Amino acid sequence: MTMARCASARAAVLAGLMALAGAAAAADGAALYATHCAACHQADGSGTLGLAPAIKGPHWATLAARRDYLPTVLLKGMAGMIKVNGQTVVGSMPAFAALDDATLAAIANHLATLQGDAARLPYEAAEFAPLRAAAGDPARTRQLRRSVLGD
Repeated sequence: MTMARCASARAAVLAGLMALAGAAAAADGAALYATHCAACHQADGSGTLGLAPAIKGPHWATLAARRDYLPTVLLKGMAGMIKVNGQTVVGSMPAFAALDDATLAAIANHLATLQGDAARLPYEAAEFAPLRAAAGDPARTRQLRRSVLGD
């Protein structure tokens, strides 16, 4: 085998291993949620009073019916006053657009399990790409929430 072929084969093997590692990491939504979300929203999704809303409760079914809502929140962030489970929250959630689509899908699917909604059609990484490319910011995400919930 020539040096060029050997280097090419090594690069292909390395790329394959990196893809497997990325897929394995993205598949563990609970660990990803713990790393990126639980500091504010708590491990059980109960939120932090006045700062970060509960991400479980009766509003979830309404929001989940709008399939693009959760990916938009994860990609674009959200800012402003919202009401969740009767509590007013004024906060600013950062955008997590730096995370890849598979990681965001794993987090979104874990959020569904926190809601007791694990049977729902799981999010796929491919659903995030068009939303990632679309214009948006935390204020627009807040407007999307208002259009869905009316709060």
